[in-house]
Amino acid sequence: MKITYKLLIFLIVNTTIYSPLLSGEGLGVRLSAQELPQGYFRNPLGSDIGLSATFAEFRMGHFHAGIDMRTGGAVDQPVYAAADGYVAKVSISPWGGGKILYIKHPNGYTSVYMHLNSYAGAIGKAVLKEQYAQRNYSITKLFGPNELPVKKGQLVALSGNSGSSGGPHLHFELRRGGMADLHTHATTINPLLFGLPYRDGINPVIRGVRVYPEGGEPIEVGKDNAVTVSGPFHLGVYATDAAEGSTAKNGPDRVEVLLDGTPFFVYTTERFPIDSSRMVNALLDYPLFARTRQAYLLTRALPGAEGPWIPERVDDGIFRLRPGSTHRIGIRVLDIKGNVAERTITVTVGQTSQTGQTPPGPLPVKYDQPFNCQLSTLNIQLSPHTLYADDRLECTAKGNTVTVNPTVNDIPPHVAYTLGIKGSLPGVPTGKTVVVRVTWRGGSARHSAYKTTHADGIHTAQVRDWGEFTLAADTTAPTVRPVNFSEGKPLKVTTLRLKAGDDLSGIETYHCFLNGSWVLAEYDGKTATLSIDARGKLQAGRNRLRVEVTDAVGNVTDLTWTIQK
Repeated sequence: MKITYKLLIFLIVNTTIYSPLLSGEGLGVRLSAQELPQGYFRNPLGSDIGLSATFAEFRMGHFHAGIDMRTGGAVDQPVYAAADGYVAKVSISPWGGGKILYIKHPNGYTSVYMHLNSYAGAIGKAVLKEQYAQRNYSITKLFGPNELPVKKGQLVALSGNSGSSGGPHLHFELRRGGMADLHTHATTINPLLFGLPYRDGINPVIRGVRVYPEGGEPIEVGKDNAVTVSGPFHLGVYATDAAEGSTAKNGPDRVEVLLDGTPFFVYTTERFPIDSSRMVNALLDYPLFARTRQAYLLTRALPGAEGPWIPERVDDGIFRLRPGSTHRIGIRVLDIKGNVAERTITVTVGQTSQTGQTPPGPLPVKYDQPFNCQLSTLNIQLSPHTLYADDRLECTAKGNTVTVNPTVNDIPPHVAYTLGIKGSLPGVPTGKTVVVRVTWRGGSARHSAYKTTHADGIHTAQVRDWGEFTLAADTTAPTVRPVNFSEGKPLKVTTLRLKAGDDLSGIETYHCFLNGSWVLAEYDGKTATLSIDARGKLQAGRNRLRVEVTDAVGNVTDLTWTIQK
């Protein structure tokens, strides 16, 4: 068996991958460092770099697009501009990156800072002005080169825990290219490749190796590092990394697999297009990852998973070895500093199994072609490249409940497909009917709603999931209740907090008014909390607070409290 021509050419000319096994050079050398400006960017924090997440870690539905820098479990740590430039964009949302700052630099790169708690100086004033102009906490604002210039090392923000963050930290990215919004078609690059000071003298850990026979159940390789398998198979490797000051299970930088001493599979991700991040699902044992968060990287290739970050491998990454033979498969896992973990397993090949044939099904789907299916109450439409490989979809419809599931590759679709359910709910207006996905836990059904449109008796949603779907009624208005103040009682705080949630379709908009004037309220999606900074906005005596919250189907809660100062 020999390495494909594609692999040899890739390793020679493509600077996004480097394998010391193939080049014979030292482990710490990276070809991409030759083209990246070393020392141009500074550490955006004032403390040593400790990571709670590394670049391109495997996440549910995306690669991690930057590095997560630890802030000691605290918010409001100073964040500094990584280099000279100007604020090009600010984006604020209760979800995702929360409060985000984009700084564009003269060398064509953009530095990105996420999960901030607040913006500093003139940036903060410009953001607040825009929020009041739009009468919205969630905004996206683009700025010109002369509006908010910054210098390297200038205080630009304070770190936080906003958006979908799981704890206080700074998410930091360095991007290249992209359109005016600085996101579409942009490529993100590992910030540690730019010479940021980072200490790591700790080896990665190989936590598990699995063998996946074609048509059979996965085999966990035990401590004896020996396994017998019949017929073709592919390999899965689960590894983590750590460093001084980092958390214990970050993602490694590179995984290499050798067959009898010859390179068979090389994976590393130094950069990737933001637009295609969801393709990570095709690289993993996705069902296992969804259940356990154990990220087994698979050697096998899927034809619809292509891009500059995709592993280089022999043929399609499937081991096809002679029955009766025994082979040594070496696994090497490296971090960005060249620390290495190694493991060798012995595979004995039995006679070819006859169980690997895909059973016939009614709905074959080609991954690179459109697909439509219409049943009595179900209508689905898939565009080309919704799937990563040819599959067969199991589609059923029984009344208002329908199912759509692949039978070969249990991987979520790469892009959303159109799902329509024809039907109605007795006594429920059409506009209050939503398409929901049904998941079962402990015998109880849980519903996750999609934005739903209605036409000709069909309720339509764009979904990026497989499973069971049905129609549900949302006739209940959002719930709103005060947390740290009470009707008519003297106020003892300067920030008013309320819980605001919705049981199905989700909060679409909210507005808060203090003594008749619109007032900014921050919404934290993690805790379903509205926070209103009332400093300087309350008058002596009685004050009137009105809160109006609307869900995605138009149910409204409108409440008023009297607050005594």
